[in-house]
This record gives sequence, C-alpha cells and structure tokens, in this order.
Amino acid sequence: MTVAELVARAAGRWGERVFVVDDAGAAWTFAQTKERATRAAAALQARGIGPGDRVALRAANSAEFVAAWLGVTLAGAAVLPLSLASTDESAGLAKLTLGAADLAALLAAAPVASLPAITDDTLAQVLFTSGTTGGARPAAVTHGSLLSHTQNVARTVGLGEDDVVLGALPLAHSFGSRMVMLLALAVGARVVLLARFDAARALARLDEERVTFWPAVPTMLAAVSAVDGAAPRALKWVLSAGAPLPDALCRRAEARLGCEVRQGYGLTEASFSTIDAPPAPRTIGSVGRPVAGVEVRIAADGEVEVRGPHVMAGYLDGTPAPVDAGGWLRTGDLGRLDDDGRLWIVDRKKDLIIRGGNNVYPAEVEDVLATHPDVAEVAVVGRPDDYFGEEIVAVVVARAGRAPTADELAAFARARLPAVKQPRELAFVDALPLGASGKVLKRALRQQLADGTLPTTKPSS
Repeated sequence: MTVAELVARAAGRWGERVFVVDDAGAAWTFAQTKERATRAAAALQARGIGPGDRVALRAANSAEFVAAWLGVTLAGAAVLPLSLASTDESAGLAKLTLGAADLAALLAAAPVASLPAITDDTLAQVLFTSGTTGGARPAAVTHGSLLSHTQNVARTVGLGEDDVVLGALPLAHSFGSRMVMLLALAVGARVVLLARFDAARALARLDEERVTFWPAVPTMLAAVSAVDGAAPRALKWVLSAGAPLPDALCRRAEARLGCEVRQGYGLTEASFSTIDAPPAPRTIGSVGRPVAGVEVRIAADGEVEVRGPHVMAGYLDGTPAPVDAGGWLRTGDLGRLDDDGRLWIVDRKKDLIIRGGNNVYPAEVEDVLATHPDVAEVAVVGRPDDYFGEEIVAVVVARAGRAPTADELAAFARARLPAVKQPRELAFVDALPLGASGKVLKRALRQQLADGTLPTTKPSS
C-alpha cells in the first residue's frame, strides 16, 4: 500500500466523519482532507515537483500541515519534515522548502486530473535522527515500509474509528507522524492537534475532545503531572516513548491522568519495534512485546537489534546504515528480553559510564533520583576524570516550590544505590536541554560540563 491508497481508502470508508481538528478551529472530514491533499499535490506538480524529489515542510501542527504532508507524497515526492527549532532548513536535501505561510496557497490550487504512479519502493518520508549522541542523519523511509508498519501498529494497539487521538507531538517527528496522523488515517480515528505543547492546554483538550489515546514523551507527562485538576473523562491509556520513563514519573502521571501509562520502543531508523499494548497486563518499566511483523533480539554485547519491514531504506547522506547482511538493525540501545518476550531497555550504549572499570547505566541512577519528592526531572551523564576515567554527574530539575540540596540527594542515593553507582557531583538547572522530539540532549550536558558552563556541586560527604 502507498500513502495515496491509504488516503483514498480512508476517504471512502469514513468520508463525512471528522478526521482532524486543530488549534485554529479547523474541523476537516476525511473527504475534505483528501481533497485538500490532492490540491496540494497539484500545486506541487505545477512547481515541478514529482517522483524522486524531496520537499521540506517547516510548520507547527495544523490541519494544513497534514494536508500538505499528504500532498507531497501524492505528488510522488518524499516529505522532509523539519523541526521549528531547526536552523538548517533541509541540509541541502530538499528541492523545495515550504513554511507555514506557504500552506494556504498550496491548498487553494485547482485539483489535478491525475497523480503520478508510485510504488512500495518510492520514498515517502525522510526523517532526521534526534542527534542526541551525535550529528543528526537523514533516514529514508519508503511507502511500503511506512504503510505496512502502520497497519501492523494498528493491529497491535487496537484503536478504531471511535477513538480520539491527541496530537501534542510534533508531526515533524517520526513518533507524531506515525502514531498520530497515519495511525488515525488507518483506523478512522479523529485527531486533535496542538500547534505547540502546553501542559494546561493539553489537559483541557484531553477533556474537551474526549480524547481516548495520547502518544506522549516523558517530558510531557512530567509537565501535566505538575498541573492540578481532575483527570480527563475519556482517556483510556497513554503511550510513552522517545525517551526513558522513570517508574516514579509513570506512577505520578497515572495518578494525574486516571489511566494506565504504557511504554513503547522505537527509533527514527525503525519506528516502533515494541509496544506494551492493551489488553495484555501493563508491566511498568518494560517497553512491551514486538509489534506485529517485527523481530527483536539481543546481541552478545547486550545491544538491541531489530528486523522487519519497518526498518529504513538507509541514510541519504551516505552514512553506512547499521544493518547487517541478515537485515538486523543495530539500535545503539542496550536491553534484555524476559521469559515472556518483553523488552527492557537498560540504557543508550553511548551513554554508558565506565567509572573505575565499573559499568554504570545512567538510567538506573536516574530511576532512583526520580523517586525523590523534590525532583521533577533528572539526567545522569559522565564527565571525564583523570583518576576514575569518568565521574558520575546528576543534573536535576527541582519540582516547583522545592529546593533540594546536593547533600540531601546524595544521601538519598547512598541509601538506595551501591557506592560505585552514586553520583559524585550534582548540578541544578531550570530545564534540561531537549531535542525536537522531547529527548534529553545528553551530549549538550556533557559539552556544558566540559566547557565549564554547567557548574556542579560535590556533596560534603
């Protein structure tokens, strides 16, 4: 299946049902979305865009963005969605770049009589990796990969036409485009878009629109957990992914939202590989079992490897893809599989701290510190040390109105962690540096430690 076929099928099945609602007041049906996406394709064709081209989109979430995204693929080109925070427009990969001001004119074009023929192997989307541990790379995804995986995810999560999905994630990111826009198109669900995430606004829309399913990143859950109020009335469950979710934050979010918070695991190069989906019993800490059509294994060194139709076609910048001859993608994450086939992520391979010859997984230290009542968020990184090789540094965001000290948090850690894993330095910040997808940029923290712009405090004992 191609995106064009998905759009046509959705319009045929649910034509007059509302598909997308946004902050600007739009409420477009599936049929209207198809018609406007076709107009966008016509406008792009008139500008010389066709198969083999790439079109960059740089705009906030909106119904117009959805139609433009779909229109690019209908024209046979590949979408290159860009974060609003990006400074490099398209890294020289796009033939055309469109901003928010361009979208209205794009959708006002006259409909086109015919669309170019595309196949499963045609590129549909190019996504930049998060770049949390290095430079971002452009991962290419074909129509066949995108759509087969969307259908497999739909089978796994069990959403249907009566569901309502909150689109607080940026559609410029893989998590948002796949688990909000494309998943809803596949099952006939309604999408409620937020132009930008705001905790109070998100909570209001969850309740007003009777949202049943919310894909989110942990930073969003931390933000809504800090806002008082009643739980949304219709929310069935939340899918958290994109970054580690500490158990303590999971429980706080569940108490605030009145529903289960479950985890999934994926990456730009392969999207979702596992999901802890209902109706199976929820397992806090696990990222679930493999999505239909996906295989997961653990390499000898503990690295998670995945294989399936969801794996990217490669990087467009010439970087060799981390895929072996058998089709197994090396994810860069360390994990384990339990006896029931559930995956548990231990940490990022590149985030591993080796202190005095001992392996320290930052996520384990973060999980402990996150349970302290004064801690809202925490990131643990390694700082080069002449004696130990690396020293453990905890960077902490305090909860509103709280002011934990380095001595208090160090004592808290000592009571719960072996000596080799205890943070030896702490830094306090107002917010952690985040990428466009909401992941903590640990490389930025390591750089700040290296250049002295992130002051730390050593506990007195």
